[in-house]
Amino acid sequence: MDQEHIYTLIKKYRDNSASEAEKAELLNWYRQKAYQDADFPGDEEAVGEFMRLRLQKQIKPTRKIMPVIRWVAAASVLLIAGVSWLLIFHSQRASVNNSASIQKDDIAPGGNKAILTLANGSKISLTDAGNGKIAKQNGIQITKAANGQLVYTINKVADPAVEGPAVPAFNIIETPKGGQYQVVLPDGSKVWLNALSSLKFPVNFSLLKERRVELTGEAYFEVVHDQSVPFRVVTEREVVEDIGTHFDVNAYNDEGSTKTTLLQGLVRVTAGGKSAQLTPGQQARLAKGIEVTEVNTEEVIAWKKGYFNFDDEKLGNIMKSVSRWYDVNVDFQDEGIKNETFGAVTTRFANISTLLRMMEQTGDVKFSIDGNTIKISRKK
Repeated sequence: MDQEHIYTLIKKYRDNSASEAEKAELLNWYRQKAYQDADFPGDEEAVGEFMRLRLQKQIKPTRKIMPVIRWVAAASVLLIAGVSWLLIFHSQRASVNNSASIQKDDIAPGGNKAILTLANGSKISLTDAGNGKIAKQNGIQITKAANGQLVYTINKVADPAVEGPAVPAFNIIETPKGGQYQVVLPDGSKVWLNALSSLKFPVNFSLLKERRVELTGEAYFEVVHDQSVPFRVVTEREVVEDIGTHFDVNAYNDEGSTKTTLLQGLVRVTAGGKSAQLTPGQQARLAKGIEVTEVNTEEVIAWKKGYFNFDDEKLGNIMKSVSRWYDVNVDFQDEGIKNETFGAVTTRFANISTLLRMMEQTGDVKFSIDGNTIKISRKK
């Protein structure tokens, strides 16, 4: 492939307009030129520099091409599970400082952890519960699957003529810092909960006029569409209504805005008496009003796929995500550092030092681990 064609493929990937065939073509090129190489290093710490040099050879360092090199890394991360981390860059400077100050103490990543609160108030630790049936209520069987899913299965639909009017019962699933969990609701809809999030939902959707769930934190939804029984996600600031949809809702209280991102189908976002309808690739950001923009959806749902994907993101925002996933405190010893912008593509399942070391090597910041606190200062 010539240089211009490679650039076109990368640009299409970044704009979410690449077809599956074009994504495969880009991946094949990447494998041939960088990944499937006889000299590919076995040492994980040497992989990033090796791949950066290989990509620079294949994409000549023109001003037009260099800013999009990272998208090749992003493309490969989607399809090559064996590469634990790929490329990291600092958006304001290209210099590399090899002095690392990460202490030997390290912090492990999060995992499948959650607490389920049943309608009667009893709590079940899904972290500790064994696989199999864990509860029954309102004609619903609750099962913990071997893959970490919580599955709700309808055993019996209530007959109001026999049993009287149905009284809705609600469950709440909550993930702590360092936790994530997936739930399959009684209607077959799937929900992935990010760290420090909660979802309140009816135990049984039968005989209800709407499927209404309440969210704090972040979740990704794959909704089974039923026009006669709308599916609505309610947050503190907005209502998101499914119209046959896969979408992500980020409603963390400390983020300053609520973001709904659509990947498939349609959703309607309503807040403050106003509404906006999204098409795939669009994000509704709610702060003072509803602002709709085009976004790179792979960045938005990277957490659900098991990796971090930051693109020109402020370090203050990056460390919020890091803090939730690794269950750590963050101490900025210079408040101005929060506005430094970084980009990174890396697995969420490595120890925290992997991400911190890469950012330290590419910028003017210094990280140290002190117990459960990450201290961040400027390099001297």
